[in-house]
Amino acid sequence: MSTSLSKIPAGVQYLFDREARARRWIERQVMEVFTGWSYSEIILPIFDYADLFALGMGKEQAEMTYRFTGRDGKLLALRPEMTSLVARTVATRFRNRERPIRLSYSGEVFRWDEPRGGRQYEFHQTGLEHIGSDRLEADTEVLVVAIESLEKIGLEGFTITLSHVDFFNGIAENLNLDPDHRRQLQQMIDRKETEEINSFLENYSDEASRAAFCRLVTLAGKREILEEARALVSNAKSRAAIDDIARVYRIAEEIDIAPRIDIDLGDVGGLDYYTGLTFKIYAPGLGTALGRGGRYDQLLSKFGSAEPAVGFSLCLDWLAQLLAEKLNGATAREDEAVRLSTDGDIVSVFKEAARLRTEGRRVEIKNRA
Repeated sequence: MSTSLSKIPAGVQYLFDREARARRWIERQVMEVFTGWSYSEIILPIFDYADLFALGMGKEQAEMTYRFTGRDGKLLALRPEMTSLVARTVATRFRNRERPIRLSYSGEVFRWDEPRGGRQYEFHQTGLEHIGSDRLEADTEVLVVAIESLEKIGLEGFTITLSHVDFFNGIAENLNLDPDHRRQLQQMIDRKETEEINSFLENYSDEASRAAFCRLVTLAGKREILEEARALVSNAKSRAAIDDIARVYRIAEEIDIAPRIDIDLGDVGGLDYYTGLTFKIYAPGLGTALGRGGRYDQLLSKFGSAEPAVGFSLCLDWLAQLLAEKLNGATAREDEAVRLSTDGDIVSVFKEAARLRTEGRRVEIKNRA
């Protein structure tokens, strides 16, 4: 066998036995929660036209897709995310269905990223989309469903951080930034590079304004930080974003999910299609977000049907990593099989195996020597 064929490509993985069963268990639990909230499962194609993802994700993010040319000469891509596919489906095939439309999905996505240790290029997303409502109930619902899903699988210590894209957009517009400088500032904020931000803003604002801005993009905590943020911004768009976050947080307090929720006004990373409230999900032991979501009210208009939408996705790979020790104990118990030998009467052995299976027992037939 060729040496290259004895290795697997970087960024992909083989999973078997307990690892596979643990992931399937997580997937079933999460999808059952989605079903319980009336989200119907949709099975999406594993590849589609590359232009579809560029339209949905933005050209810069779409550059990370794995693309190939179909036999008809058209450029195709393995799906790098699910939301664009759902949006196109709803806009073109579900026009006459009653709103809101609730859809859920689970499957592999493929996206290249800068090489680094442990980075996967193939990973499993499980998520949902709530389409057709611009009301606060929809934003609240997806947060509640996300929390219930993670609690059902036994994930401990997780936190959901709320932000809003218009908080940054209002500041960027107030500074009159062109698209390139806007993206540059966004990247510095996402990396919390306050010294670089201060230097960058020297041509745009005075020292006091720069200090206020650096304070703003590091504000994180509970509802009390919103009052400080209001005092530091003057533009209407950023203030409206703060009001949106405050309303959602107030509801979270009333329905007792606020302990799970923090606010991070410096979280500006994400896909181009987000338009309002956004959130990321973090858990101890993982240095990256295990899930993310938010409102994307303009995405469906790109497919000819302008309507509001909000959703989120979870990374099954990260969840399996976090729950590995707990789930290994559970699957170890499942491994206890009744072993039946075929040294005697084969018919009797298989009858006994069938009886045990009706009881839900695991069986293993040991072949005669």
